[in-house]
Amino acid sequence: MKFSYKKTPWLIMRFFPSLALDQIAGNTSSRHEVKIVDEERQKIKFNCDVDVVGISCVTPQAPRAYEIADGFRKRGVKVVIGGWHPSALPEEAKQHADSVVIGEAELTWPRLLKDLERGELK
Repeated sequence: MKFSYKKTPWLIMRFFPSLALDQIAGNTSSRHEVKIVDEERQKIKFNCDVDVVGISCVTPQAPRAYEIADGFRKRGVKVVIGGWHPSALPEEAKQHADSVVIGEAELTWPRLLKDLERGELK
């Protein structure tokens, strides 16, 4: 019996996760507490005490990312979403989040936090 195995971009990304969340966390002021949760390793706790949830996703992850976003929003938690899929389809992503980051979040995160502190999340 012969088997064929083709590497797809999705499989490659699973083995080489984005460093964006780590970079954002590392560049966030110490007056903010940041916790990164990888759902493949840790269960999402929707009842946690947080002010905002940031979600990054690629297209194959978008349906689950939207479920997570909707779950937090139902509890009154602000949700920011970004990544390749939301950058490509921001209007779709906006249906599930309070703010959509288009492009690299590392560049806009400090401004987004200031907007959030002022109650003016865009």
